[in-house]
Amino acid sequence: MKAMANPVRLAILCVLMEGARTVGELEEILDVHQPTLSQQIGELRDSGIIVGTRRSKAVVYRLTDPRAGQIIAHLRLLFADSEASAIWRGAQFEAGSTIEMA
Repeated sequence: MKAMANPVRLAILCVLMEGARTVGELEEILDVHQPTLSQQIGELRDSGIIVGTRRSKAVVYRLTDPRAGQIIAHLRLLFADSEASAIWRGAQFEAGSTIEMA
């Protein structure tokens, strides 16, 4: 659960629930700068929640276990307030900043 405590990591996991993505795709969807994204992907990879597979020049990341998606789905229900909703929508944020509401 510690790996899911960071809003950027949680947003990455929410996107990966829908299917495998490259770093470039995650960067575009989440509007998170590549260095921040790479750092958070590393944390998730080190914790064993996601795995990357090289395809040509890109690395495609996916959840390692479908049960992780179930946990994230339950978290969505538990934290259905406005701040959590911003995360689920893929709100714009960077490391250390707060989530701005639309």
